[in-house]
Amino acid sequence: MKAPLGIILYKGKSLIDGQMIIVLATGIGDKTENPKTGNMIQTWIMTLRMSPIEAKKYGHDFSVCGDCKHKHFGSCYVNIAHAPHNTYKAYMNDRYVPFEESHLELFRGRNIRLGSYGDPAAVPTYVWDKICSVSNGWTGYTHQWNKRFIDPALKDYCMASCDNGTEYLKAKKMGWRCFRIRMGEAKASGFNGEKYLSYNEFVCPASNEANNKTTCSKCKACMGNNAKTSKDPVIIVHGLQSKISKFRWGMERIVWKEKYRVSFDDPRKKKKKRKKLKFSEVKKLEPITVKKSIKKYEDRAYCYEIYD
Repeated sequence: MKAPLGIILYKGKSLIDGQMIIVLATGIGDKTENPKTGNMIQTWIMTLRMSPIEAKKYGHDFSVCGDCKHKHFGSCYVNIAHAPHNTYKAYMNDRYVPFEESHLELFRGRNIRLGSYGDPAAVPTYVWDKICSVSNGWTGYTHQWNKRFIDPALKDYCMASCDNGTEYLKAKKMGWRCFRIRMGEAKASGFNGEKYLSYNEFVCPASNEANNKTTCSKCKACMGNNAKTSKDPVIIVHGLQSKISKFRWGMERIVWKEKYRVSFDDPRKKKKKRKKLKFSEVKKLEPITVKKSIKKYEDRAYCYEIYD
């Protein structure tokens, strides 16, 4: 079978806000070498009626990106003016064909990148079920891991994208495997740094700090709960220096906000006065079972530090 230029995997409503989106698969016939990811089929999640550039300009990229913090910080690693925009133009010029069952053979034995642009959580899980069932492996990441609408089955395909230790602990309690971004050494990273990893984390072998030992297509540690390892990869924030600066700027303000919440009580919350009960009323009450409060960081083995 001759491989088409691209395949339309899905055209329907986004699970994030119900707006129409499309999922396109490219790089099916030709090998697409990326220094970090290796040879993988790329999937693009886009709004149906607008190019990625227009969607970002008018705020309609929420359908495919959700409330990802990198969209607001301006630190997203995807340059939408290049591959995403060109892929959308090819779709508008009818260069891609609708998905058919016979196309599954084109995905057999290949590695797939779920969400080269866009969040895989916006797409019904059955779309990933089909192509991943015959593939050799995949990578997938989602920033929507803590949203109510998300399909729990996505944990088998995606890693929870975490940008600090607090998010990491929360995602682990929810049953996710995680891919965490860290700031690196304090001297090299500016306002703060992270020196330690938890007992369940390891440095991403496809990263610069690991001397690029392998590629994502060979590593296969970012396959959600389907990966052979249960440990979680960690990588130092990387990319263009302008994007790194914006990411640090945004994360710095998150730290400040958390410190503010801890240091000061919110004056808008009014404390309710307890009603004093008479002795006769207390007797009528059923026995109260007091649950032990769960500590914020109950996992003492986790060594996450911020250097001010």
